[in-house]
Amino acid sequence: MIIINMPLKRDFVIKLLDGKNIEGIDYRFLKQESMKLYFEVSEESERAASVAKAAIKKSELGPALFFMVEHVR
Repeated sequence: MIIINMPLKRDFVIKLLDGKNIEGIDYRFLKQESMKLYFEVSEESERAASVAKAAIKKSELGPALFFMVEHVR
């Protein structure tokens, strides 16, 4: 599981990752609690967090967003 902490544009990130396969990793949105977005991932590793972070940064809004991505064991 990964958690993405972000104050703005959470819906944008959900649409960007939910149901997608990015670099061989499947992302599925689970829930939102306050500023935290929880995603189930097919590969339980730090790589899943790194790939999600890179995908967000490469998106059209990514350079302007403030966010943190962490892998949860």
